[in-house]
Amino acid sequence: MSEFKTVGRIKPYMKNGLKDVGASSMCAFVYSALAMLIPYFAGRAIDVISTDGFSVNRMLAENISIMLVLIVMSSIAQAVLFRLNARASYDMVFELRNAAYSKIGRLPMKYLDMSQTGYVQSMLISDCETVGDGMILFLNQFVSGIVSIVFTLGIMLFISWRIALFVLIFTPVSFIVSYLIAQGSFKSFKKQADIRSRQTSFLSEMTTNFRECYSYGITGNKCTEFDELNRQFRKTSTKAVFLSSVSNPTTRFVNALIYAGVVFTGAASCIAGGLTVGALSSLLAYANQFMKPFNDLSSVYTELSDSVACLDRIVDFLDSAEEEQDIDEPVQEDSDLSSGNVSIEFRDVSFSYVPGKPVLKHISFTVNPNETFAIVGPTGCGKTTLINVLMRFYDLDSGDILINGISIRRMSRNRLRHYIGIVTQDTWFEDGRIIDNLKFGRPEAADDVAVAGAVRTGADSFIRRLPSKYMENLDSDREDISEGQKQLLSITRAIVSDPSVMILDEATSSVDLVTEIKISKAVRELLNGRTGIIIAHRLSTIVDCDKIVVLKDGAVSEIGSHGELIQKGGFYSKLYESYTC
Repeated sequence: MSEFKTVGRIKPYMKNGLKDVGASSMCAFVYSALAMLIPYFAGRAIDVISTDGFSVNRMLAENISIMLVLIVMSSIAQAVLFRLNARASYDMVFELRNAAYSKIGRLPMKYLDMSQTGYVQSMLISDCETVGDGMILFLNQFVSGIVSIVFTLGIMLFISWRIALFVLIFTPVSFIVSYLIAQGSFKSFKKQADIRSRQTSFLSEMTTNFRECYSYGITGNKCTEFDELNRQFRKTSTKAVFLSSVSNPTTRFVNALIYAGVVFTGAASCIAGGLTVGALSSLLAYANQFMKPFNDLSSVYTELSDSVACLDRIVDFLDSAEEEQDIDEPVQEDSDLSSGNVSIEFRDVSFSYVPGKPVLKHISFTVNPNETFAIVGPTGCGKTTLINVLMRFYDLDSGDILINGISIRRMSRNRLRHYIGIVTQDTWFEDGRIIDNLKFGRPEAADDVAVAGAVRTGADSFIRRLPSKYMENLDSDREDISEGQKQLLSITRAIVSDPSVMILDEATSSVDLVTEIKISKAVRELLNGRTGIIIAHRLSTIVDCDKIVVLKDGAVSEIGSHGELIQKGGFYSKLYESYTC
């Protein structure tokens, strides 16, 4: 995507700032027009000094007074200009960030699974901020720069058209040189943004998983890896900044030559009587003023290279393929969905994460209403994948899943997930109060409902031992709350959300046997009156389930109760035997 096409993508996010941009353009016009008149009256003041007569002081005072008024008014216009530009820029950043964040909710799970941890974080925070800074710089310089060029050229033509043409012919050379340099710096700034994203991802992973790094004694290796990323960033940033900084002195060198040419031709014209000293002074000032916007604009262009590179990453993210459009057909909604009387049927389901490498192969079974159904099998057999396709985190390759006879393809994802609760092995909590975390899936619920849920699961006993009880602040990394207690909180959160179907994905795999007994009691409370699906490595936790489906190599190997499967002496029997040995 070209730079100009990328910049053009900002327009939809400028809807709230267009009025400010229009007003700032007017202020830029006023500021530049007033500022450009100051050298003209300065030249007139100089010419007044060289004249004879009693009116010299009065004429000098008049010109100086006009200059002071112009200075004050242009300064006020400039201050308003900066204020409006800042507001327009951050309105745009606000809209851009919101668009990027809302995009996350429309992306397929595959995209998020395959992305680096800090990629999206870096884009939402650092890249959007860089784009905003670049826009402020552009707005502050562009309109006022263009107006300055036009006004300056007009006044110079009025004073001396020969010198004005001389300046006009040679000034674009500096802009062309700057443009060529900026083209090279853009590539370096884009590479710099990519490395910065990798650094963010690396730091996020290391700070989140520092225990593993300490446990395996690889902190030195990780420091070496970060040093390498830092070296790449230093090398790329040095090149980018060098290229962008070369632009200014290069253009200044060209401008200095042009200025010298104006001095020479202007002085010759004064000697010949074609110009007054004051007019030459004004022309010299205007020569600088005329070239300054080119310097500023070229400088802005090189600085914008970083912003455009960041914007390019954001645009690529916003253009990423989204999940298929939800279909929520106006079917007769089964009232049993809300009451908990729910059946689930997997009908010849096949799925693959990578085309040609199926993970699920023609899976078929039915979970009856209020039945507790267990899914077991060796690691990698597709147990968690079954839940991923049931929750529509991924869509099926073939087959169908029906809830009370309704295909999940005919339900919107939000509607489907409204009826299904899930408790996973990995506990996650929002940084906030315990009571708010318990109501995470049902924020409108009364506090009493959350407390009652905690009493049912047994979490209430340890919550009340905390200093602030239910008002205690909680996050996923809190050390004085054990994994078992966090799992009880997760189960309580699921109870409070009151789903019709409950899924437990290895919810007890990371706790000890004593804690497992407490959690098993909480699970029974959770599954009471609900259709339940349990995925477990510990087979002792599912012996009382109504039915067990055994997966092997992505296909159904056996289905039956614990007793029936043991009697068959098949694959499940061997799994159970190896577990109890």
